[in-house]
Amino acid sequence: MISRTGSIAKYFFIDLFGSVVYFPAWWYTVGFWGVLRYFGQALSYRWTSYRFHIWLKNFFVPMYGQEDWSGRLVSVFMRFFVLLGRLIAYAIEAAIYFLFIIFWLLAPPLCLIFFLQSLYRGIV
Repeated sequence: MISRTGSIAKYFFIDLFGSVVYFPAWWYTVGFWGVLRYFGQALSYRWTSYRFHIWLKNFFVPMYGQEDWSGRLVSVFMRFFVLLGRLIAYAIEAAIYFLFIIFWLLAPPLCLIFFLQSLYRGIV
C-alpha cells in the first residue's frame, strides 16, 4: 500500500508537474506531426474529391453528345472554368490549412503571453 502522502506527492510531482513540463515537448513534436498528418490526409481527400483527373481526361470530349464545333467549344470553355474554379477552391482550402498550422505553432506562446499580461494587470 502507498501512503496518502506518497500518493499526493506522486500526483503533484509526476502527474501534474510532469504534464506541465511535457506539454510543450508534446505540442511541438507528437502533436504537431499529428496535425500535419491530419491536414495532409484532408488535402489528399479534397484533391481526390475534386476529381481533377476525370475533368482533365474528358476535357475535349463534347458535352451532351454535341459533335458540332459550337458544342465542342462550349464544352471546352465550360470545363476550363470548372477546373479553374476547383483549383482556386483547392488553393483556398490549402491556404486555410496552412493558417491553421501557423496558429497551432503560435498558440502556446500567445496564450502564455496573454496569461502573463493578465496576471500583471491583475497584480498592478
